[in-house]
Amino acid sequence: MTVTFYGRITEYTNGDKTFTPAPGGCTNLRGLIDMMSRYYGEHFESFINGSETCLILINGSGIVFSGGLDSPVAPGDKIEILPFVDAG
Repeated sequence: MTVTFYGRITEYTNGDKTFTPAPGGCTNLRGLIDMMSRYYGEHFESFINGSETCLILINGSGIVFSGGLDSPVAPGDKIEILPFVDAG
């Protein structure tokens, strides 16, 4: 599986635009987010866990349609994390 980060999220990933977890490391999105939070640190965790800061897609579908943070993830899945656009 591959996670792709878009926009300002890369400010919290040390500039990384992708993340590839170790095989078998997680079975659902919650586990994947925990793994990335341990890797990238508390600023990433705070940003990603702010439920209104980003949109998460698994294979092109929003997680609201597949179980939220309990959505299953598997090898070969494409996860995309996009920040909501702010305007002033």
